[in-house]
Amino acid sequence: MGIVEDVADLSELHQFDWVELRAELATAPLEKIARAGFFQVDTQLPFRIALQRVPETPSLAALQIERGPFTIETQDVAPFAHERYRYLPGMTEERLTRRYADWAVEQVDQHPEWCLRVSSGGTTQGWFLSQMTEEGLNLELAMLHRSATISGALLYQKALVEYAKLGARLGYARFSVTNTAVLNIYAQLGARFLPPVGTWLWVTSPRGTPPPC
Repeated sequence: MGIVEDVADLSELHQFDWVELRAELATAPLEKIARAGFFQVDTQLPFRIALQRVPETPSLAALQIERGPFTIETQDVAPFAHERYRYLPGMTEERLTRRYADWAVEQVDQHPEWCLRVSSGGTTQGWFLSQMTEEGLNLELAMLHRSATISGALLYQKALVEYAKLGARLGYARFSVTNTAVLNIYAQLGARFLPPVGTWLWVTSPRGTPPPC
């Protein structure tokens, strides 16, 4: 795979099985991108959020937090409905879930101090995995447990409140605009949204043959 964020030169595509192109939607050269054989699969909405301003409401009291390291099993992760890679030839829900579970394990291994497991009554409800950068806390990945009984809103709020307690001040990430649930969660928690980023894919693999993910 390849990832491109500079649309000035798209001449090296054929050395990859598939390529992901990201560009700010308002200024992206759409005709050039289309002529190169890309098709749009998503629009992502970047945001910034002041973690110290996220409210700690009484509903969070019943939830417990555990910081990494801990284990995450693929079969415990809820499927990802808003995922751009589902448009790759031969992609399946199982492969997508495994990709995210593998990424989660890598995050916990590399940044355990910013990886959180959220539980209720001793039962895991989900995970929030982040890493600290010069820009702030990169809110990399939030995942509900397949058998979670709490809402995603509680998972997000509990994790962000915990990050504030750990000293983080600014959080940032981006998510698919098709995920209106996450949009509403972050809007309610005070996020400031930035110009949207388009995502396109170019694929050379024959249909039905899953490229490496």
